[in-house]
Amino acid sequence: MRAMAAALSLALVLALSGLISASAQTWNEVRPEGGKYRILMPGTPKTSTHPVTLPGGRTVQMLEVLLDLQSTSYFSSHVDYPPGVLAPDPEVTLRNVRDGSTKGHTLRTDRRLTIGGYPAREYVYQQADGIILVTRSIMVGDRLSIRSPSRAIPASNTGRKPSGFSIRLP
Repeated sequence: MRAMAAALSLALVLALSGLISASAQTWNEVRPEGGKYRILMPGTPKTSTHPVTLPGGRTVQMLEVLLDLQSTSYFSSHVDYPPGVLAPDPEVTLRNVRDGSTKGHTLRTDRRLTIGGYPAREYVYQQADGIILVTRSIMVGDRLSIRSPSRAIPASNTGRKPSGFSIRLP
């Protein structure tokens, strides 16, 4: 679980490497292959896969969709875990993902929610460089999905969330 949390944290940090306003962009529907969901992004993202090591040495693939603009990054990922790998209570997994993503950063807000009837968590945290990330983690069975529209938001305005990033379950 720690390796997964570290990989997700690294992916979120990398998603911020090239931070422009997406307000004037055309929004495109993106359907990641095998994703069983669709998202709207203001441009054409890059898709990649990365191995996630499980306890016992097995690996599963994490699919990432990333669109980097000058002032905003849009990140989506999902991992399908084999049955029995995750904690039976999805809240435990969602808290572990939050804790791994925010380790070494300042957690600003954290709340439980549901998206499409599925357990989810939204948390806002600030990195040492001042960048604030708004992240949603969603559990659908043995699938963990993460969505993060991220923008360089002044620390004094942590209530402001990036807009326009839409998730639609099939």
